[in-house]
Amino acid sequence: MKDQKAETFQIFAEIAKMDAVPAEGVVAFQFVMDDDGANWDDLSDAAEALGYGVEFYEAQDDEDEAVAEITTPVITLDAETLWAHEEKLTLLASIHGFAPDGWAFSGR
Repeated sequence: MKDQKAETFQIFAEIAKMDAVPAEGVVAFQFVMDDDGANWDDLSDAAEALGYGVEFYEAQDDEDEAVAEITTPVITLDAETLWAHEEKLTLLASIHGFAPDGWAFSGR
């Protein structure tokens, strides 16, 4: 998780250099199946119980992967807050057979 955290902080800093980051917004974290035992329903139930929104996107072709997208409520958009959610969701997703595959945010 140390490398993942460093990457998140680096990417956030690069984005902030290119354009102003809104003070608040919503972050969408993407997760892909990491093993055959991945359970979409259990992941969805667990994330929703913590106040997150969940959407599933089926693979569009043989080269795509199905994606679980977990969305925060409106949060402060800074690297520390983003990482706090990413760390929690990465651990939650791993319990249910998923691995992180990126994130994006939109301002409020």
